[in-house]
Formats: sequence, structure tokens, C-alpha cells
Amino acid sequence: MTVAMARPDSLRADAQRNRTALLDVARAHLERGEPALLNAVAHEAGVGVGTAYRHFPSQQHLLEALAIDALEEMLDRVRDAVALPGTDDALRGVVHEAFRGMVRDPALGDLLTGGGFSCADTVELAGDLVVSIEELLARARAEGLVRADLGADDLRRLLCGMRSAAVAGGLVADPERYAEVLLAGLRPV
Repeated sequence: MTVAMARPDSLRADAQRNRTALLDVARAHLERGEPALLNAVAHEAGVGVGTAYRHFPSQQHLLEALAIDALEEMLDRVRDAVALPGTDDALRGVVHEAFRGMVRDPALGDLLTGGGFSCADTVELAGDLVVSIEELLARARAEGLVRADLGADDLRRLLCGMRSAAVAGGLVADPERYAEVLLAGLRPV
């Protein structure tokens, strides 16, 4: 049995062209605030539905393929922030970077809002992201910077909710201000 990957190791040139066309059309749909439904994406990309489903067996696989680069970038930035010596600066950096990434890339925001992963490579990235964030939150809890009951999934859900608020109505609100509001809410009472 083959494990699905958001980013396959190698493809024939024609298959890569089809995949790229599908991803480009799907990304354009998301950037316009429209759903990237696989059948519609295939039609608009000029490829058969069967071809689309060979590349992306489900909507979830398509979303993960769209978001994998942004997910990797987020993980790198979170790791950089976690490495900062000051826990408060590290936490602030993680929240700002994660929030900016989710607002900037609709696929990443949608993927993290859904919270589930189907592809082996995105499962691994998401696991690494959770480990890094839990490490930072443990430091922050020990220093009294965040509520004692706050976990990585809580932070993900809060970021997703704030992202929904920030992009409501098609106008993106100031992500820096929203991130600061979220950080203030993480503090112990």
C-alpha cells in the first residue's frame, strides 16, 4: 500500500504539469475566497477528473498539497522563535509568525482550522510543530506567562478563530493587532 504524500518524490513531466495546473487553479480559488472543489478545479485546469483524483485522492490531500510549503515555513519560523532565549519573546514570535502565515496563506489557514492531516509528510510536519509549540508552552507555563491549562491544540484553535475574525468579510484586519489581542488573552488571570 502506497502512503499518500502532499509532495510526491518524482513525477513524469506531463504528470507534473497536470499537478501544477491543478494546484495553481485550486490556489486561485482559495485566494478568491471560493472553495477549491476538485471536480471544478480539474475542469478549470483542463485535466480530467480521473487525473485530478490520481494526484489528489480527496479534498484533504489537495489542501495539504497546497499548504505544505507554508507549513514547512511555519515550522522553521516556530523553531527559530522557540530558540530565542527569552520565553516571552519566543511566545510573541510564535503567535505572530503563525498568525501571519495563516492569514497570508488561505490553504494553511484552512488546513490548520480543519486540524486533520492525511498525507505522511504533512502528518510529520504537524507533529514536529506540536512538539515545538508544546516545548515553548511548557517554558511559558513554568514562567507564569500563560495559563496553566493552555496546550498546543488550544493555541491552534485560538489562532484559527482569530484568523476567521481577521479575514471576515473579505477585508484582512491588522494581523499584528489581532496577534497582540490573542497574546493578552493567553496570560493567566
